[in-house]
Amino acid sequence: MRYLKCWAEILMCCAVALTTAAEPLFEKPRTFRQHKMLLLNMMQAIQSGDIEKMEAICRKAVEVMPDDATWHYNLACALAHRADKSKALDMLERAIELGFRNVEAIEQDSDLKQLKGEIRFNELLRKARDMRDKPVPGVPQLKPPTIVMGLPFEINPSNTVWNMDAGCFQSHFNLMPPSQADARSNTYNGPVTEKIRGWLKNGEASGNGGDLYMNRDRGHSMLQTTDFPLMTPVRYCQAAVDAGVDSNLPNTIFDYPLIGNCSMAMTQGAFWRSLPRAAMVDQFAAITQSRLYLLNQLWVYPEHKDYDVEKGDLFPANAPFFTVSQGSSFADQPLVRAFAAAMAALPPETKKMLIRERILAPNLQMLLRYSSHRLREPSQYLSGAAHPVVFSAEDINVTNLVEMAHALRVEDALPPVALRVVREDQAVAGVDYFDRLPEALFNTPVCIARMFRSRAYERRMRIEAQAPVAGEATYKWVLLQGNPAKVQIKELDARGSRVELTVAWHGWYRPLSADGTPARLMSSRVDIGCFLKGEKYCSAPSIVSVYCDPAEQRLYSEGRVVSIDYNNPDKHYSDPALAVLKPWKDLFVYNDAGKLRGWYRKLGDRGDRFTFAGHRVLTTDAHDRPVRACAVDYLPRHSGAAGTLPLMTYADSSEVFIYHYSSDKDLIGKFTPER
Repeated sequence: MRYLKCWAEILMCCAVALTTAAEPLFEKPRTFRQHKMLLLNMMQAIQSGDIEKMEAICRKAVEVMPDDATWHYNLACALAHRADKSKALDMLERAIELGFRNVEAIEQDSDLKQLKGEIRFNELLRKARDMRDKPVPGVPQLKPPTIVMGLPFEINPSNTVWNMDAGCFQSHFNLMPPSQADARSNTYNGPVTEKIRGWLKNGEASGNGGDLYMNRDRGHSMLQTTDFPLMTPVRYCQAAVDAGVDSNLPNTIFDYPLIGNCSMAMTQGAFWRSLPRAAMVDQFAAITQSRLYLLNQLWVYPEHKDYDVEKGDLFPANAPFFTVSQGSSFADQPLVRAFAAAMAALPPETKKMLIRERILAPNLQMLLRYSSHRLREPSQYLSGAAHPVVFSAEDINVTNLVEMAHALRVEDALPPVALRVVREDQAVAGVDYFDRLPEALFNTPVCIARMFRSRAYERRMRIEAQAPVAGEATYKWVLLQGNPAKVQIKELDARGSRVELTVAWHGWYRPLSADGTPARLMSSRVDIGCFLKGEKYCSAPSIVSVYCDPAEQRLYSEGRVVSIDYNNPDKHYSDPALAVLKPWKDLFVYNDAGKLRGWYRKLGDRGDRFTFAGHRVLTTDAHDRPVRACAVDYLPRHSGAAGTLPLMTYADSSEVFIYHYSSDKDLIGKFTPER
């Protein structure tokens, strides 16, 4: 199977998956929404080993996307598992014709081992080899234009394709400097004007030639690119505007570095939110934003009521792959202008290296945080002071940022740390928690986000850190936000490349600032940062965030849950995209050894009893122990009333279990299905 095995490769690689002529280019994101859901179902089917489900999903995907080579390849793999060799080979041939011509991947894929002894399989390998560099029939060929730096570039079907693997458009063009580029150095009119003009005149700074700028709020909060000579603004053709792909979160990969902003938010309805929060509750959107960050794109968005005293800090993660500004419309402009100035101030050799190695955006993030007014001294970089989830205009020391950018040498620049979850506690839906979504919000190389759903007091994760540097890298792990008494960072080797993180339930709390004083805003999130240690600097942060639902009121005793009131007794804002409101309270009971017996549930005037396995008790014995119990289905239901949110409900399923006990003292027992 292609999608799961190569997910890390997909995140970092941007090999073009050309768009066919069957569907208009700018309609592709709509198809991709279906593709995402099919991909999620496919991941679950592969994890469970359900071959029939895998085949059904692949057939549906081929029906929805008849010209997608990878889904045809996945169907070939599913058919090979079912030993349907002839049809599997037919589908493999169709995948090759549609553009899947990675001979090495086909040869090494264990899912196709049933086919490897077939003569036709070897013939198809030769066909893939022969067609590797040939165009796919029916696919329009790109015509990348040449654009003079500083003049607008238009995204249109002649220079742009849709990459289904990345879930992004890819736009290709060549930038050419104007004939008299040097004469423009004295027209720079951005921040720290005189210094940058002097550096440009002496050839000591890069300027903004080769930098792109994109606005995705349809001109609402536009950067004045003429203040940054030779910066190239990117615009959309009318077909893209008509299709609505020109606004909201970014969706395009370029061959050049880009700074962008979008001063928009969802202001109406129950799912109101800023764009950063919207990305954090959609794992595919988070992955896309992380990908763009690692391809030299830096995006700025306002927090728009997601980080205010009234409701507190509503962000479920602290993601460094974009920068969030305090405020609403136009609050993004100070950060956008500061980043553009820093890009102009970079020494030419340093900037070339940063772009080539795709670490420009992380190093600009690092410089923004080192230069911040929030730091009294450089050592505070390894504290929460330098890494807030939201930056205010008062935080930005633009002169310091520009000077640090100009002083950045090749040997001082650092890549971000890539994080990977090796092992973590697994909670069981319907037993440990009752939401439809899992605890994993998203996994990206620079940010891992989890939601604390399990009733357990602590959540453990084992994380591996890696960075592409010569020699052995050393990593520094720091608690950026959270109660130190409730967070443990246990390094498993001397370099900090492997750690075990233990985070206890925090709930809705007031974090402490770096100086030990209470923070201005309440929060329900814990942030743990990982940094690559260099000789002069530490890298931009990679962050593990653990989020608690503010609506839940929990009581623990000696590490065991006593009660959970899900009914939002304190009326804190709870993100409806992350958790469905559950109008009940659970009270937990244990045996003398401290082992969970089950729980009692109060829902209005109704009371139910559940076993340790989450079964609702139907009958009990003389010792008040469950004898018959049934499995329970949890489903969100909407009343239909305008402006209301769904409530989680539960109903008995048809599965009934009989509980057996080893003795009169056994209060927990074991269960078997009723026959």
